[in-house]
Amino acid sequence: MNERSRIEKTSAEDKSIGFDYQYYYFLNELLNLKSGQTAGYEVLDDVHIELADGKTLLVQLKHTVQTNSQGDPINLTKLDADLWKSISNWCKVIADPADGRATVVDQLAFLGNTSFLLVSNKSSNAGNSVLSSIDEVSNGTKSHADFISDIDALKAETKNETIQGYIDDLLGLDLGVSAAFLRNLSFGLDLDEIIARCKASILEKQIHPTRVDDVFHAVDSKLRAKSFATVKAGGKISFNFEQFNVEYRRDFDKARSAGFVIRNLIPALPANLSDQTFIKQLVDIDDIAADDVEILMKFTTMRLNFRDNIEQWIQDGDITQTDIYDLEQEADAHWDNTFSAQYPGRRPPPDEATAATAARGIVQDLRKVKIPLASQELPIRMSNGGFYELSDRPVMGWLHNWKDRYH
Repeated sequence: MNERSRIEKTSAEDKSIGFDYQYYYFLNELLNLKSGQTAGYEVLDDVHIELADGKTLLVQLKHTVQTNSQGDPINLTKLDADLWKSISNWCKVIADPADGRATVVDQLAFLGNTSFLLVSNKSSNAGNSVLSSIDEVSNGTKSHADFISDIDALKAETKNETIQGYIDDLLGLDLGVSAAFLRNLSFGLDLDEIIARCKASILEKQIHPTRVDDVFHAVDSKLRAKSFATVKAGGKISFNFEQFNVEYRRDFDKARSAGFVIRNLIPALPANLSDQTFIKQLVDIDDIAADDVEILMKFTTMRLNFRDNIEQWIQDGDITQTDIYDLEQEADAHWDNTFSAQYPGRRPPPDEATAATAARGIVQDLRKVKIPLASQELPIRMSNGGFYELSDRPVMGWLHNWKDRYH
């Protein structure tokens, strides 16, 4: 049984991906704004672009999850509801008396400064007579009268009253207004990989390929949060070139910097945090409590963030194994100096209490150290994670007899 259930039919998934499609199209437009331009999201239309010459592009976006036998998005057909609903919406906008366009003169004036673009991931279709007719009217190879005759005939081909109503909205326009609308109407089909387009736009801004994802995630996260706050406050989501540049330029500058990007990764934590050697070392000197899950998670995250960032930088070519060796040698030098200061002459302490105090002193001193990596000083959290990683192997420890206890 292939019929979809009622729950499937009312699922929010199709709508959700449609909203995301609109949002990422908007983000890509922001990434490609030029001086004097403004982009808006769900203000004048799904997306709109105000150009430097005072003209406006209204964009409707339609996404489908339906595919053909080859797995590609389905075609945009001549009686497609997405096609005709968009055309109907624009016809109503053109002749909207509430916006002062009750007369033909006002409608033509509006069309003199407004163009329309239907964007979809649906496939272009050479057999779509509506698209080909609109193209022929625009390039002058078909008269407007012949086009209207074609649309009248098309209306008779369907019994769908909703589609018929959409077609009537176009046929109801003044002929001169209708002709001007068609000249300003265009289509952007086969636009499916919208996130990939956003990343391509970032790459074109002289961002190294290994840092494109960093910029994308930073801008995406900030834009979503700002959009939510703006709408919640009753505002409109709109940016001109200068505003977008001021608010998001830093994310691009950071990616272009000579240093490497420290990513706030979310590592998978070990099932038993207390089994980690570096945790055992800290518990044994009473630096932390074995049952303090919050601090165990915090320190473990710092250690794994250090390790995972190092692995990513190696993969990206930002650092070499020699850089890692130099870092570990520098960290070892800091540890060795502090260890010697706490255990003069490397002699064992007289009792366990003295040993624990000396060991905590080593840890406290090292937590203040910023380890250098490839001429870039790591921040304290990353440096602490580095010392935790080294003590987890372990190649360093805090108690005088740490080698015997943890190897």
